[in-house]
Amino acid sequence: MRVISSTVAFAVTATLSGVAIAGGVDFQFRPEFDSISDLSPDGRYIVGFSDAGGGYRYDLFAAVRTDLPLPGTIAAAVSDDGRTVLGSIDVLIDGEPKTEAAIWTEDSGVWTSLGALPEADCDFSRSTPYHISADGTVAVGLSWVGCNSHGFRWTAESGMVPLENLANGTNRASVVSADGNLIGGFAQGSFSRTPAIWGPSGVGTLLDPPNGDVVGEIHGMSDDGTILLGTWDGKATRFMNGGADRQIIGAGSLLPGWTSNPIDIANDGTIIGFDTLGTNRRAWIVPAGSDVMIDLRTYLIGLGADVPDDLNLEVASAISADGGVIVGHGFTGAWTAVLEQPVACLGDIAPPGGDGLVNIDDLSAILVAWGTPNADVNGDGNTDAADLALVLSGWGACPSPTGACCLADGCEALSAEECAALGGTFRGVGTPCAIASCVSNDRCVDAIDITDHINGAVIEGDNTTATPGFDSFIVDIDRPSGSPSCQWFGEPDFAHSSVWYAFDAPASGGVIVELCSSAPIPFFDSTLAVYSGVCGSLVEIACDEDGCAPVGEAPFYSRVVATGLTPGETYRVCVMNAGGWLGSVPGPFRLAIRSTAGFGK
Repeated sequence: MRVISSTVAFAVTATLSGVAIAGGVDFQFRPEFDSISDLSPDGRYIVGFSDAGGGYRYDLFAAVRTDLPLPGTIAAAVSDDGRTVLGSIDVLIDGEPKTEAAIWTEDSGVWTSLGALPEADCDFSRSTPYHISADGTVAVGLSWVGCNSHGFRWTAESGMVPLENLANGTNRASVVSADGNLIGGFAQGSFSRTPAIWGPSGVGTLLDPPNGDVVGEIHGMSDDGTILLGTWDGKATRFMNGGADRQIIGAGSLLPGWTSNPIDIANDGTIIGFDTLGTNRRAWIVPAGSDVMIDLRTYLIGLGADVPDDLNLEVASAISADGGVIVGHGFTGAWTAVLEQPVACLGDIAPPGGDGLVNIDDLSAILVAWGTPNADVNGDGNTDAADLALVLSGWGACPSPTGACCLADGCEALSAEECAALGGTFRGVGTPCAIASCVSNDRCVDAIDITDHINGAVIEGDNTTATPGFDSFIVDIDRPSGSPSCQWFGEPDFAHSSVWYAFDAPASGGVIVELCSSAPIPFFDSTLAVYSGVCGSLVEIACDEDGCAPVGEAPFYSRVVATGLTPGETYRVCVMNAGGWLGSVPGPFRLAIRSTAGFGK
C-alpha cells in the first residue's frame, strides 16, 4: 500500500465510481493469472505470474493486459504509477542458466538486471525480488553469499548493497516503505525465522534481541513505516515505534490453531491477510474501526459479491490506499474485488481516502484541479462549481461511518461510537449485518435453538472461528470424554472447531440431522454428535462421521440418525471437524434437521 499524489488519487476515485458494481462488489475470478503479487495504491495496476508462463501487468481500469517480455519470468512488485515493475529474469552465468532480480520500465520496454551479491553461487537463483519503493527507485529482496541468503537494498546509484546479516544468517528483505528508507523482513533466529528491520544504511535490528528466539517475520507496513505488519509466534501482529511496541491483531488468527500473516494496510486502517495450516490458506479482513478478523470470502459475499461456490479465497495479497480494491490468489488462480465505497462525506477528497474533515485541503484540491476530471466530486466528469458547492455545503467534520454492531438482540448498522454507547461489539466500518459475525454458539451453554427448523429451512452455520481449533493438545471441555466416539481415526480429541445447537425432540422420538447440502469450500470433513443431558454432564447418544456419501467419498460430510428420544425433551447437537489430518477444516456449513416420522426411521 502506498500514498499517492492528490491528482492521481482524484482521477482514480472518479474512475472507480464509474464501475458498475452489482450489490456493492465487483468480484472477478481471474484464472488467466496464477498469482497477484502486488497492487498499485490507486487500485489500478496488478502484477504477478500469468498462465502464459511469465510476468504480467494488468490495468484494472482499462482492462488492458501487458505480458512482460522475455527474459522476464515473474513480476513481484509495481511502482505507484505502474510504470516500473520489479521481477526476475533468466540469465546465463558461465554458460549455466540462473535467475536474477530485474526491473522493467514502461519507458524502456526491457528488463535491466539488478545483479547479485558476490559469491552468489549456491543454486540457480542468484537474487530474488520482493518489493519496490513508491517511485520505483529502491528495490529489496535477497541474494546469496555461498548458500547463505542476505537481504539487499538496490538503487541505480549504489547497485545491490547487502543489508547487515542478523542473527544466524539466512536473512531476507521482504517489504520497503514508500520512501525506500525502512525495510522489513526476517533473519534466521534461534529456531526459525524471526522479525527484523533495516534502515537505508543497511544497519539492521532484530525485533526479538539478542538471538531472535521468537518465530515470525515482517510481511508489510504502512507507507510511512510507522506501522509494521508481521507474525509473532504465529499471531498476526502490529509493530509500532520501530518495532518496540506490539499489538496482537484481533484474536491473533482467524482460525484458532492456524498461523496468521497480516499483509497490507489501507489508509483508514483496514488490514488484510491470511491464515495458514500446512497447505491450507484462508484470507481475512479487519475492517476499519474494528479489531475483529472476518473471513474475507464471507465478508465480500455479505456485501453482495458473487463469489463462485467452489472458490476459496486463500491469499489476500494487497489492498488499495482507500480500501476499495482487494486482490489475491489461490491454487486455482487469482481474483480481484472492487468494493463500492460508502459515500458518507462527498467533499472529503483530500488527502486521498479522506481524513474525516471537509476543510481548506479539500477546497484547495478543487481549485488546483479546476476544469479537469481530477477532483470530480459529483461524478459528471469535470471539476467545476458544482463540485465546489458540494465541498462548501459539507464543510466541517464528516458524519461517523457506520458498520455492523452486534447487540444482545441482533445487529444494527451503527457508528463505532453509537455501538460502544449501547454496549455492542463493532465489526468495522462498512461491515454488513448480513455476515454471521454476531452469532456465537462456540460453547454448549450458548447453543442455538433449532427446534423450529425441524422439517423446515436449513440452518446456515459457520465454525470458522470456533474453539478449540486445530490443536490436538486442546480438547473441547463441553464434550464428554471419549466423544465423538465415531471419529475416523479413533482419536476423539482430534475433533475441533465445535459449535452447538439445541432442539426439543418431536413426537416421533427421532430426528435426522445432516450436513449433506454444505458446500465443500472451504468447510471439509465434518463430524456430528447428538447428546442428552445438560451442559457439563452430556451423554453422547448418536454420532456420525461420513454418512452423507459412500465410505471414502469426499467431502466427508455427516448424517446422524437419533431415535428413542423423549418427545419434548431438549437435546444438543455438536457440529465439528473430524481432525487428525490437515484437510479437515472449518467454514460455513448448512445444517438440516427433520423428524424421522414419514422417513421410515
